[in-house]
Amino acid sequence: MTLRIALRTLVKQPLFTGAILLMLALGIGSTTAIFSVVQGVLLKPLPFPHADRMVEVWATLPARNIDQTSFTEANFWDMRDLNGTFEEFGAWHGTSFSLTGTGTPERLDGALVSVGFLRALGVRPVAGQLFAPGEDEAGADRRRVLLAHRFWSTHFGTDTSIVGRTLTLDGFPYTVVGILPAASSWLNDVDVFVPFMRRANANRGSWEYLVVGKIKPGVSRETANADLARVAKTLEQQYKENTGLGVMTVPAATWIASDDLRRTLWILLGAVGLLLVIACVNVTNLLLARASTRVRESAVRSALGATRADLLRERLAESLMLGGAGAVLGWIVAAAMLQILKVSGPAGIRRLEDVSLNLEVLGFTMLVAVAVGVVTGIVPALQLPAHRLTGTLQHGQRGTAGDRRHDRLRAAFVAAEVAISILLLVGAGLLTRSLSKVLANERGFETAQRVFATVSIPQAYPETRREELATGILAGIARRPEITSVAVISGRPLGRRSTGMGVDPADRSMNDSDVPWASWRIVTRNYFKTMGMTLLSGRDFTEQDVIGKPWRVVISQRLARVLWPAGNAVGRTANLWHGQNANPAEVVGVVSDIRERGLESDPTFAVYIPAYGTFGDTSIPLVMHARGGTDAAVTAVREVVQGVDRSLPVSDIRTFDDVVSASVATRRFTMLLLATFSGLAFVLALAGVYGVLAYSLARRTSEMGVRLALGAQRGSLVRFAIARGMTPVAIGGIIGIVGAAWLSRFIESLLFGVTTGDVLTYVVAAAAVLGASLVACYIPARAVLRIDPVVALRSE
Repeated sequence: MTLRIALRTLVKQPLFTGAILLMLALGIGSTTAIFSVVQGVLLKPLPFPHADRMVEVWATLPARNIDQTSFTEANFWDMRDLNGTFEEFGAWHGTSFSLTGTGTPERLDGALVSVGFLRALGVRPVAGQLFAPGEDEAGADRRRVLLAHRFWSTHFGTDTSIVGRTLTLDGFPYTVVGILPAASSWLNDVDVFVPFMRRANANRGSWEYLVVGKIKPGVSRETANADLARVAKTLEQQYKENTGLGVMTVPAATWIASDDLRRTLWILLGAVGLLLVIACVNVTNLLLARASTRVRESAVRSALGATRADLLRERLAESLMLGGAGAVLGWIVAAAMLQILKVSGPAGIRRLEDVSLNLEVLGFTMLVAVAVGVVTGIVPALQLPAHRLTGTLQHGQRGTAGDRRHDRLRAAFVAAEVAISILLLVGAGLLTRSLSKVLANERGFETAQRVFATVSIPQAYPETRREELATGILAGIARRPEITSVAVISGRPLGRRSTGMGVDPADRSMNDSDVPWASWRIVTRNYFKTMGMTLLSGRDFTEQDVIGKPWRVVISQRLARVLWPAGNAVGRTANLWHGQNANPAEVVGVVSDIRERGLESDPTFAVYIPAYGTFGDTSIPLVMHARGGTDAAVTAVREVVQGVDRSLPVSDIRTFDDVVSASVATRRFTMLLLATFSGLAFVLALAGVYGVLAYSLARRTSEMGVRLALGAQRGSLVRFAIARGMTPVAIGGIIGIVGAAWLSRFIESLLFGVTTGDVLTYVVAAAAVLGASLVACYIPARAVLRIDPVVALRSE
């Protein structure tokens, strides 16, 4: 009976009910969507058994000011053999392969892994088997491959009979031994997995192997750390390249997201929570307003025998029904929003593609719906004036028209809405300012009309053939009219991978702790011109600058100033790979600095090494300056490559503008989401300001008529109405600014180039809210100009 009465009441007022459902759908839908991301990305357990015993293992080199780096190949093998606390210990190294024989030649992303890598993850293949123990030892058959689930699905249609067949990778036949599961996005980052072989002459100078391990049952991470430290000390004593070597482990839980990403997602959840609060406040205000108009109805029903408890139940039934309907609509909004997040979200958020509106999210939504229904319904329900119902029947609506308690409550709600909207606007403003600062930061290179591409040459080709192909391709591209200049670069700026070395001057000594750690890149002539970098002194490379015969390098300006602060670096000798090998190199040029690791990072210490003499590699990473459109440049590259060898794939084609955009994708994503939610909060807050003042003035029409009849000026009454509406807005504005100043510290790590107390952001946010609120107050206040005192007094 109670539910039928509540439903009939809501259906009789479709505009009122529709407005409430719209606000609840936006609030609940936004909260549900972001919660589903938090639950799916951060709270959902890792898809690996015994994940609590899994760790990442990193090398540390404090003497070189390196807090965390990958392992060298040789150090990994020694760590694996000498530790006594790990059940499995495995390594991963990124690579690429040319796939031929299945149609169009294709470049595949691959991983060289030790046998222990996938076993440490506890992976069970969906077909076939993993690499067996011993298959990564010297002399074992390396030509075995595991397929990632996504690659298997897209290329072979989930046909399990592919196991046992061969694929031609880099011109060699590889036997497919298994297919990995689809449960983890980690295993779909690459297409194929191949075992890497243990070598007697494994390198100790290139720190590029990612290591994971599974600690033995009953062994604490602290004990494992101590065990690895013992091994590191042994290796330090045995090999000079390991001077200062240390080891650290990181729990597997951190694989999901970086600290900044975790903070970002929790901040976004807090933001949509505040948006939901504003929606609830608006709904409560609407229900309060309607409750005031229903006092006479309540009095009649009380006189007919309804108890106050009966009336309370009906009010709560209405609000719970609204909360439930809002949750249903919110679920639809959340589903649409989640799809948008998946499509527009940055690639760096792991497991985002697997996020769904599951049972856990459904339970959360139901709890939110109940909470919304109770919170929005309890306040209006408790305002039922049981002790004044008889008076209401005797005096009509005037018995409640002057109820100042309701006015104060609604004003408090308005102040809360304004405070929250300012708080969110300040957060969005700080992130927007940060993004603009990042994009405006001096990069050191040009991005317009620059495009990257990679040409892959099968390893099965003889080295002389590979060198001949690489030279021919580079020369052919340089002759094309669509290309202004072209060069080879071993690792593009803003890439995920970076190589490093210690560099010190040969003519003076430096303490190991002072030796700068520089990234190094192998480049061809015209690389600096192609990238729009400035050669400050000296010369560019020529074809006669063959790598290591003798060593000649170009270094960045920042590195030159550190190595030779008082003189010209050109013509000086620098020692490359300090502490690892003795490689004296002549500095033939100094080039402008670039921000290689990110637009918000410091300019990089950089060493550029000539590529000549390395053209026998299987990968030719190109950077081009297009004369016209980048599409025409890419077409030209494909034509040149096809003219040289039709079996060579051209892949990893990206404009530099896209590379830069991807490097700030997470920052932009966070800013856009927070800006969207703060914009919705802003609109809802304005609706609240307008609605409260409009209702208040409508209730006081008779009073305004009396004032006009007694000689009051309409202009003064308009100002009085505006002042009445702006008072809680001003109070909320002050609270919002103070709250934003306190809460902005939680996003401090996400800011760049601005402080949490950025005055401009606070002024703009406050001015926007106050200015818009003034307009929202002026619109209903103008109704005073249309009041006819005679009509108003007659209605009284």
